[in-house]
Amino acid sequence: MPDAIGGYFELELRKGYCLYPHASGFNSARSALKALLSGLGAQRLHLPYFICHAVPDAANAVGVDVARYALDSNLQLKQLPDLQAGEYLLYVNYLGLKDRYIVEALAPHYGDRLIIDNSQALFSKPLANIKTLYSPRKFVGVPDGGWLANPPEGEWQSLLPPSTSDLSALLGRLEGEPEAHYPAFQHVESALELAPVAAMSNSTQRVLDSLDYPWIIARRLANMAALSRALDARNALDILPDTPTPALCYPLLLDTPSQAHSLRKRLQNDRIFIPCYWQEVISDPQAPDFERHLASCLLPLPIDQRYDATHIDRLARQVNAHLNLP
Repeated sequence: MPDAIGGYFELELRKGYCLYPHASGFNSARSALKALLSGLGAQRLHLPYFICHAVPDAANAVGVDVARYALDSNLQLKQLPDLQAGEYLLYVNYLGLKDRYIVEALAPHYGDRLIIDNSQALFSKPLANIKTLYSPRKFVGVPDGGWLANPPEGEWQSLLPPSTSDLSALLGRLEGEPEAHYPAFQHVESALELAPVAAMSNSTQRVLDSLDYPWIIARRLANMAALSRALDARNALDILPDTPTPALCYPLLLDTPSQAHSLRKRLQNDRIFIPCYWQEVISDPQAPDFERHLASCLLPLPIDQRYDATHIDRLARQVNAHLNLP
């Protein structure tokens, strides 16, 4: 039908550019993975133990067997498994900090049998012929959405039904305090877990295309550098690359779960909210000790574009005061 002319106004957003114009848009990275595995006819997917339960659940949902591998202290594979026919290996670009390892070690070894999960690495560009997943809602204010770069050939994308976006939590936080609208956020997250595979909604795509990505990158780089100067001496995780990168967060690894819990509680009391990544790993009897330690003791400190030097200084002072550092 022809475009409507006149009538009431929609939410107006500036016209920017799409970060990955050649990627296929989905309602979530989970849906993108399901579509990818189905399109490839995959039979088995090799996954790390240290990963969100949604990834193995997505593989199982489309009839793909899952095998697991362990990580070393650099968040790299302890051993590179041999892949048989119909098998693929998925590696998480942890916190957006493992670009070099992917380029130098994994991509040359596995080629097109490699799937990169860039859900934590929005600004890491896909390598040629390497299937790559993105979850922009972990970096910017959209309620849903995922990208698949270098998708399998075919017209399958055009057959997907369009999705719709629930903006209530985002608009609520824009108008008021985050605590009041956290239940709405949780409702959106739960609904997304149950949503069928669908194309990215028009509203999510429009928001993503309106963002000032160079400014977002610059702010994240500055915040990451500030926290690195303040906290590197206390951080048990030594994986920050020499080249600055607009990462997901500053990953502070502490020595014990009780230490991490008490610091998280102190920050929450100061209205500094730190997510808990992949707590199901802690109770997984198959998971190696190191992965359980990461799930228990890693605090992903925020460095995102909403915050300036004043916010980052407040965060660093709270952490150092709790850890009795100067």
